[in-house]
Order: sequence, then structure tokens, then C-alpha cells
Amino acid sequence: MKQVMIVGAGRLGKGFFGETFDNAGWKIAFLDKDPRVVEELKRTGSYHVEVHRVDSIENRTVSGYEAYVCDENYSCMDAFLNTDVIMLPLYPKDFREAGHYLSKCFTEFYKKQPEKKLTAICVTNKNYLIPEIIESFKEKLPDDVKAWFDTNVAVRDSIIRRGTDAQTHYATEIVTMAVASLLIQTPVYNDFSDVEWLELNDQIETLKDLKVFAINGPHASTAFWGYLKGYKTIPDAEKDEEIAGIIYQAHKEILDMIMEEYDITKEELDHLENLPTPMGEIPDSIYRVAFDPIRKLSRGDRLTGAAQRCLKHGLPYEAIAKGMAAGFGYTEPEDENAVKLQEEIKELGIEETVHKYTKLEKDSPILRKVVEEYEALKDRGLIK
Repeated sequence: MKQVMIVGAGRLGKGFFGETFDNAGWKIAFLDKDPRVVEELKRTGSYHVEVHRVDSIENRTVSGYEAYVCDENYSCMDAFLNTDVIMLPLYPKDFREAGHYLSKCFTEFYKKQPEKKLTAICVTNKNYLIPEIIESFKEKLPDDVKAWFDTNVAVRDSIIRRGTDAQTHYATEIVTMAVASLLIQTPVYNDFSDVEWLELNDQIETLKDLKVFAINGPHASTAFWGYLKGYKTIPDAEKDEEIAGIIYQAHKEILDMIMEEYDITKEELDHLENLPTPMGEIPDSIYRVAFDPIRKLSRGDRLTGAAQRCLKHGLPYEAIAKGMAAGFGYTEPEDENAVKLQEEIKELGIEETVHKYTKLEKDSPILRKVVEEYEALKDRGLIK
């Protein structure tokens, strides 16, 4: 039986990859640094996933897995030595720590079965991270293991096109949208063609840029605006007439930019972003989509990056700037980076904070527009 190790057993790790590999008959091992996540998986012995497909809603129970915490004794070692594929659904900031922890596992793997190859698939919305991730994975390896790693471990990027949600990252009741495949960078060293929703693609970097701008940009704006207006879910925010108008215009601005910036046809772009509609409404939470506004507002990312490219081509970006302004007004107390952002605004002021986190020059027309829209939201009482 083939085995997958899923490093990061949160919503996506359990709801997408655990369910999908389990459905294909693979043996599953979860590894997570949060003891509560692992304890909950062990306590329940199973978890439930409501899978929304195009023409059906399936209720699946996943069991028979192994779950390990990142402990000093490396209780996960035997499971790692039997692994064929490693899935890493992690936030960008967590890859370095994961790589350092896994270095002992890779070293032992090399000692026990140097001829065997591995494929590690990184799942994050941030682009161009793979060289950095590879370096973090190799940082703690002995020289001979580094040489083996270079030829035997394929570290690949991917594009996630699925919403998966739960009340918390350790919850065992999960909802997922299964209508489009995870696109995975080629080449890979292991066969997972028997696993549904995993698709190889040789244009990942370009397509990821397009996906982050065209899908994640409007999605983040919806969440930020929805939060300011008191909504809890994305579907509720999308029903708001003002929000719908802003997002429609932002999406148009982004699509116009993409057609100027990238060598892609309208048909190819439609295939990437126009995903089939799942059966039933999935109550995707604003908390999940808006999480970590510092990353989502950073230079080159889904909103700032799109606005920069619009400016480059002389295209409008006003609606994108409205989404950015709402992001700087996002004050969710359970989101540590939202709290940090608000502390910076109080200390430095909005203009300096926008400059600090977007890396836009202070005389940038984008920065000026974001500040203008932020002040307009304050005048309306939407930002306190």
C-alpha cells in the first residue's frame, strides 16, 4: 500500500488531502506541530468531511490514519521511512521550520534506502517560493545527504483551487469543495495517478500568478469588505450590493491587467478561473479567507501586485485599492497579524503603515489611493 505523509493537519490537510488520498486507498500519516490538532485526531479516531461535488454532496468518514506531533523523539520516523509522497499544506512562514524538523527524517531515509525517491508537494498561495523552501529543507542536512536530496527528492509547487473550511484548524467536522484539481509542478518522482484531484502541469509559476490575482485577489477583498460590514461568511458578503459591485469592478481591473501582462488567451484564463459550481452552498468563513492580512497586502501579492501591474500598463486600479484599504481596516482580534497591523497604524499612521507593508513608495499613486479609500471608510464608520 502506498503511503502519504501530510505535514500540516489543519483544514486543508484533513479536508482535501486526507480525504482524497484515503478515497484512493493510500495509507495516511499526519504530522503537525500543534499538539491539539494531533490529540483531537487521536481522540476521535476518525473525522468527517462533507464533500461538495458538482452533482452530489458526499459525507465521508476518514479513519485508519496515523497522527504524530513534531516531538523531539521523532515518533513519526517509521511512518516517514515508508512514505512515497509528502504533502505540505502550510503557510509560507512555516516551511523553514518544517524543513528543519524533517532534516533528520531525510537523513535517516537516505541511510536506510538511498535508492528510493520522494516527491514533496508544497501547497501555498504564495508564488516563487520553491528555491527558498529547498534551501530551508537542505540547511540542516549533512553534505552527503544534501547531494542525495538534490537527485532523489522532487520539491514541487502547486496551485490550490479548492475551498476547505472548518470551525477551527483542529476541528474534525470539515466542509470541502471538490470541483477542480490541484495543479502540480512537473516533473515528479512518484506515481499518484490513482489519486483523484491531483493533476500535473508544466506552467505552474505563470498559472499561479494568474490564479492568485484573478481568484484570490477578489476573494480577499470580499472577505475584508465583508468583515467591515459585519458578515461572517463569504456567501453572505457576496449578496451585499455594494460589495458585489466593488468586487465585480476589481475583477475586471485584474482581468484587463492579466491580458496585458501575460501571454495567455482569454479561453486559457477562463479555464483556470471559471471553476464549476459545487452542489449546495459552502459557508466559507470570512475569518479563513481574510486570515493574515499582512501577507495578503504585501508587495507582489494578490492585491498590491495586481495594482502595481495595472499602474505599469496605465490601467485603472481603483476597485483593487478599495480592497486594499479594507484590508488595512481588518481588525479581527483572533488574527495575530491583523492585531499587529492595527498596532502599527496606531503607532505610525495609515500612510506609513501602508508604505511599510506594501513596500510602495510614499509618492506612489496606489499608496495615495489606498490611504484615500481608508479615510473614506473611517468617515463612514466602517473602520473604527
